[in-house]
Amino acid sequence: MSTVRGLMWTIHMGNHTGFLLGSIHCMRKDMHPLPSTMEQAFSVSSVIVFEANTAETETPAFKRYVQAHGTYPPGDTLWNHLSPPTQQQVREALLRHQFPAHLAETIRPWLLSTILKDRSQEEDAATLHHTLGVDAYFRKKAAREGKQVRFLECATEQVDCFATLSERQQEFLLQDAVRQDRPEGELPLDEVLDLWNVGEADALEAQYRQHHQEQMTIYEHIVIHRNRRWLPMLEELLHLGENVMIIVGGGHVGGPDGVVRLLTDKGYPLVQT
Repeated sequence: MSTVRGLMWTIHMGNHTGFLLGSIHCMRKDMHPLPSTMEQAFSVSSVIVFEANTAETETPAFKRYVQAHGTYPPGDTLWNHLSPPTQQQVREALLRHQFPAHLAETIRPWLLSTILKDRSQEEDAATLHHTLGVDAYFRKKAAREGKQVRFLECATEQVDCFATLSERQQEFLLQDAVRQDRPEGELPLDEVLDLWNVGEADALEAQYRQHHQEQMTIYEHIVIHRNRRWLPMLEELLHLGENVMIIVGGGHVGGPDGVVRLLTDKGYPLVQT
């Protein structure tokens, strides 16, 4: 495999520098070590920024929030909200993943889709590793080295992105999580990871967009709107007067509505490195 480039941009701001990284949340072992440019950027940055604080997800308050927004009240079940074909697909997926149907029926589609996708990735752990993802790697390193850490949103805001989707949109997410065949035109995961490897941000974003083409309103809700909501915070971070590394999902950086375009349109001199 060719030398890893990854997704990183440098933004020179007078006497200090901003670094924007597009992360892949789970990676193959052969994608490490990360590019030396990323390691160097981390080394000189005094502030490291992530999308959200994963530590919040372990708190009782967050778990109560997910319970309130991700499960049905007594007397209602998942099966009341899915079309018959989707019900069948979900039941088959529950059997594959050995997930109890009596538990699944209490869970709203957006949350169940997340659970089942996580199950699939755990079953593929021989080749894919969450602990090797760019964000997970630098989060641990920042903690070890005592770096100042900031976040673009709180964990409950991420929940809201999905919990506020319509029933039809949530069903689409669940259908996507349980499907075994890849939609026509969608690249295999290995090829998506290779796009990250060679630094093809626009092509990577196009794949995320293609993946949601049947429900573009979902893509707008969970990607485009968040990019725009982050923009004022990104500008504030770039004007801190110290070196800062900002790490967001790889699907957020490229394309016509990506963070790179938004910052470039505001006059920031981004250079891919």
